[in-house]
Amino acid sequence: MSPEKTFHSYVTTATIFVMYILITKLFPEIDNVGTASEYLMLVITIFSAFGVYNLLAKLLLSIARNWKWLKKHLLGATYLDGTWAGEFINSKDEKITTIEVFEQTISSLIIRGEAFYEDGTTYAQWTSVACSINSQDGVLTYTYTCDSSKDYSIFQGLGVFKFERKASHLAPMFIKGYSVDIPVGVKTENRERKISDDLHELHEAFEMVKASV
Repeated sequence: MSPEKTFHSYVTTATIFVMYILITKLFPEIDNVGTASEYLMLVITIFSAFGVYNLLAKLLLSIARNWKWLKKHLLGATYLDGTWAGEFINSKDEKITTIEVFEQTISSLIIRGEAFYEDGTTYAQWTSVACSINSQDGVLTYTYTCDSSKDYSIFQGLGVFKFERKASHLAPMFIKGYSVDIPVGVKTENRERKISDDLHELHEAFEMVKASV
């Protein structure tokens, strides 16, 4: 079941429970208004159900944004939210460290990344345009817009990464794959590891990686 379906199934179950309480405890009082009570109860039930569902959906989304355990549970094997680090060797045999933050909700994913030379200066920056997660096969695919610090060019690219996970129902701690800058058309291989479930500032995360080496 997808994260969105899981989320809506929880909200639907909670709505049914709340509506049961309302119908059995509160709505019987409507019988006192006379013969129009049946129609009035139907109208109130319909509008109450919509209101309760929307209220519970907003409440659960708000809780999931701030309670990582719930977000992990809802996203399951697709949970990527956090800060990731990897590295590759460029055409000049220079080691480049990549830092990416995955800003994830129940229904969306935004990837923001920056690549650094060993001295901490910026190699390139990018932001995802569209992301897709195949939870069954464990594959993340995304397009991005990249701003190169080498020649100050801006171009599009594609990233494809496979999950490295201990079981199909578990979220990955490593992803391995490649990115392709459209103007060049050459695959740059990378293996990234999650260094934190929190979203760190990119330069801060780079310093964390350097300190851990």
